Amino acid sequence: MEQAPLVFTQISDFLEYLGPDFKALIANTPYLANTDLTPTFPFCCSRHYADLIKQAKNPAALLREVLPTKEEYLDVPGFTDDPVGDIPAGKNECVIQKYEKRALIMTTATCGVRCRFCFRRNYPFQNTPSIDVMVGSWLDTHSDVWEVILSGGDPLTLSPTAFQNLIETISDHSSVTTLRIHSRLPVMRPDLVEKHFEFLRDMPARFDCVLVSHVDHPDELDEESMNIFGQLKYSGWTLLNQSVLLKGVNDSADTLEKLSRKLFEQGVLPYYLHQLDHAKGVAHYEVSDEKAKSLIEEIRTKLPGYQVPKLVREIAGEKSKTPV
Repeated sequence: MEQAPLVFTQISDFLEYLGPDFKALIANTPYLANTDLTPTFPFCCSRHYADLIKQAKNPAALLREVLPTKEEYLDVPGFTDDPVGDIPAGKNECVIQKYEKRALIMTTATCGVRCRFCFRRNYPFQNTPSIDVMVGSWLDTHSDVWEVILSGGDPLTLSPTAFQNLIETISDHSSVTTLRIHSRLPVMRPDLVEKHFEFLRDMPARFDCVLVSHVDHPDELDEESMNIFGQLKYSGWTLLNQSVLLKGVNDSADTLEKLSRKLFEQGVLPYYLHQLDHAKGVAHYEVSDEKAKSLIEEIRTKLPGYQVPKLVREIAGEKSKTPV
């Protein structure tokens, strides 16, 4: 039997891989039944994540994160193409600067998955040739920048050579003491993270290194994510997680409690729980502020304080995340 591809870009192939039981689950789940087989925002999901769905205690929750539905075409007031103000904060093709003395690098347009609730689903992405040169030139004239954040897309989808060249260029600027990477790959494409392992293990000798993972549900965590987090933590990385509060995915106190506990067991501190960014096409995932605050208060009674994430939202033009 031919092995399934590492990445599914056709929904039909993805559904065939999951099997007939999952087609029945989708048809009988209100959040999933209105599947869009030809989405405008393209479909992409890894085989690893499909395997997590197969093994999940709540597979419908994980499916809802990646399966397109026709609800994405709803035109809801207040939901825009650039909900967090990335475009006006752009300094060149790949640098965004919203916060004082910190800079975010749009390393690539490539992700390990296309989350249906992505706040950059309408962002005018472009892959920047010789991104290390462009970042280096910008840092040459911004010697006050002390933290560089690698985002995208997903920075760990870069080839090892491109990733190392970018890090080497950043390390040439002595003002940069903290390097932060935002990635979904520990739960989506662990194979790609492993290609960077040797270099990642050496990076804490150069910077204070922070990995911010994006995990929304406890069923996304497995032995492979534990291995990744364990090796990074042993090497000196600070490991944080940010989740998005999503209707039909993790909008229950029980799920959020299990997520925080499982993250902490794998060496990751639950840091942010984001209220949904108002990107056009994602309104059907929104959870009200009242419910969000109620959920946080409930898990606060069940978890130690260090395992309770901060409930925040990002508001375009603000100089920090805003507590909810």
